[in-house]
Amino acid sequence: MHGSTLLLAFDTPEPPELLSAAIREAAAGQVLPQLETVSVEDLPERLADVQTPTAVWLILTGHDADEWEYKLCQVCSDRGVPTAVGRAGMPEAAGVMLDAGQVACPVDAEPATAWGVLSTLLATAGVLLGLSSEARMLRAQSTGMAGQFDKIDEELRMACKIQREFLPKQLPDVEGTGFDVMWRPASYVSGDIYDISRLDEHRVGLFIADAVGHGVPAALVSIFIKQSLQTRQITPGLGPGYRVLPPGEALSTLNRAMIELDAGSASLGTAAYGVLDTRTQRLTLARAGHPAPLLLRGNGDTEFLEPDGAMLGIFPEEVFEEITIDLADRDRLLVYSDGFEVAFPGCGDKGRLANEHFCQEFEGLRTGSGEEALEFLQGRLDLQAGSLNQRDDLTVLVTSVAALADVAANRAQADRVDTRAVA
Repeated sequence: MHGSTLLLAFDTPEPPELLSAAIREAAAGQVLPQLETVSVEDLPERLADVQTPTAVWLILTGHDADEWEYKLCQVCSDRGVPTAVGRAGMPEAAGVMLDAGQVACPVDAEPATAWGVLSTLLATAGVLLGLSSEARMLRAQSTGMAGQFDKIDEELRMACKIQREFLPKQLPDVEGTGFDVMWRPASYVSGDIYDISRLDEHRVGLFIADAVGHGVPAALVSIFIKQSLQTRQITPGLGPGYRVLPPGEALSTLNRAMIELDAGSASLGTAAYGVLDTRTQRLTLARAGHPAPLLLRGNGDTEFLEPDGAMLGIFPEEVFEEITIDLADRDRLLVYSDGFEVAFPGCGDKGRLANEHFCQEFEGLRTGSGEEALEFLQGRLDLQAGSLNQRDDLTVLVTSVAALADVAANRAQADRVDTRAVA
């Protein structure tokens, strides 16, 4: 008991010294704690900064004893101070647990019994004092961490908003060809980025990139990739004053920019870039270590488009192969990021490429409009185990070629509308 304190808290104006004397008598031959008497009004202040193991015996005999008991027991609990409660006429026997850290110790209990209860509380007071101190430190740390998490959350939301500003606000409107996109980050920001934009009156550029890594670093690199992609080159005095860069040349320029970034593994990424001539539906495509785009032919065939090309940011003189294909009626081209390789685990034949894991799911995107196909894909993704904690960013660009008969019907309908408007 050496170094500990027992506070006798009374709600009477003149605390009886008899209790102190009784405790001293019961503890004869033992090391006594420091005994202090204090009024219930002054107890909270006395416990404001407890430095030594302390226990409290509340002696409550006034008419507002219940009110004081509730208030002071809460104060003692908050300070980690074990408490004995003695009320006039209380039915509980000495030592009965009233609540966490609170036991009964009636005023009329035998001195030896009361001392047994109080000495037990004092024995635990040191442990509780240490735990209370650690709890206060943990609460302070928790409050600080919560503030930091709020700050991080705010910064990530701002990063998300900024990254979205680098995505196209509107996709090209081309007769006979539809463009649709699903961009689904795994968290606030994405390492995936894309662009579908007109390069001139009849050519459209299709671009997708995936920066290595996740989170904010990958998102920053993806923005750098988007800004570093050159699709046209100024040629003063020649033709229209510019030329559209072929996909292989555009990726070579982007590759050199990534190497010059010199940010270690953060300056690595994959990409695919295609130029579609909407007059002929001829697509020229190159890729840099990116998953092979999938062509769903209108006749039911499926083709992977696999031009050679290493990842961006590795080989300064890398040459990116181009392939040229002609799209036909009801063909649908899917250009996507590698997040789909883990989005549908176990799907399809695992013997060829990682692409085969989800190829079977993509087969379900043949029919309907591009928007309907992506709604179907979203539904399939939501059904996968762990979809609420998506493992990787998911992006897919869908290019759909309409049937010539559908295009002709749409033109005829538009002509009829125009004729009625003129009339």
